[in-house]
Amino acid sequence: MRHLFFSFLFAIFFSHTSVADPLQSRDLSQIAATAHEKSVPILLIVSQHYCPFCELLKEEIIYPTQKSGGYDGKAVIAEILIDSPKEIRDFSGDPVKPAVLAETYQVWVTPTLLFLDHTGREIHKRMLGVNTIELYDYYLDESLTAALQAVRGGDRSYETTHEDVVGDAPGYDQLH
Repeated sequence: MRHLFFSFLFAIFFSHTSVADPLQSRDLSQIAATAHEKSVPILLIVSQHYCPFCELLKEEIIYPTQKSGGYDGKAVIAEILIDSPKEIRDFSGDPVKPAVLAETYQVWVTPTLLFLDHTGREIHKRMLGVNTIELYDYYLDESLTAALQAVRGGDRSYETTHEDVVGDAPGYDQLH
């Protein structure tokens, strides 16, 4: 009986983890082409395996809103896993490790949501981590609206600052 129970748990675990997440992208140049064609920003979710806050964000906010059509016409959404050893294609179509791409954007905490134009340039302040899931949807919607306005208005004035990268995280200076 005990063997059957553990076999059941094993099957559930591996059936869940073997299903590919539709958000995970292997080719950001395709995502960029779609965003450019639709004149919408890219919402790039930077996460990693076994990140409980990444899963919470996707399960509570991203998937339900995506399923309801709440992102239609507002953004193209993709996710990269920074701890994945598999190369992906960057915005130019060149192969790159996800960790290198995360380093390029100075991502140090997961989840980090980046608001990008079709060239991969940040166009709005990023969202770092998950503080309060109950308010997250509101802030995400506000950020997507601003990013959409930037794309459609051709606004390239946003410049990422050190404060945007660091957020209010204590100890960041000890990491970098």
